[in-house]
Amino acid sequence: MSGYVILPMLAVLSVAVYTDVRRKLIYDWLTLPGIAYFLLYYALAEPDRLASSVLGVAVLGGISLIMAMISSGQLGGGDIKLFAAVGAALGWQAGLLAMGLTYLLAGAVAIPLWVLSKVTSKQEPEKEVPMAPYIAGGTLLLFAIAFVL
Repeated sequence: MSGYVILPMLAVLSVAVYTDVRRKLIYDWLTLPGIAYFLLYYALAEPDRLASSVLGVAVLGGISLIMAMISSGQLGGGDIKLFAAVGAALGWQAGLLAMGLTYLLAGAVAIPLWVLSKVTSKQEPEKEVPMAPYIAGGTLLLFAIAFVL
């Protein structure tokens, strides 16, 4: 994978994590140009990967949209578009792996916190958890695995 994909993806993920943690928002001015950049990059530099990138947007964005509808809005529009950007950057197959790693990572953190809150009975766990750190973590984990292999 090219530095023209990895570095912009890291930039998008970093800003998304910051804004999601601070304001619980992932802005369109970040995700939509990110999607456009990756599609344009593949169209011009690696046209053989363009179809996978377009499918990445559709598959990851579509799965995220369905999950948002099923979860009654627990997954927000910014999360949906951030997953679509990951799909645009990685393609649909690697994007699905990154999505799976994202949810494994989120579960590995959220489930013990939920159990701890039930055991201590001190406070109700937070209902709205920023998802961007987990999306970034799952994507970075995929990068690390790909780098080792």
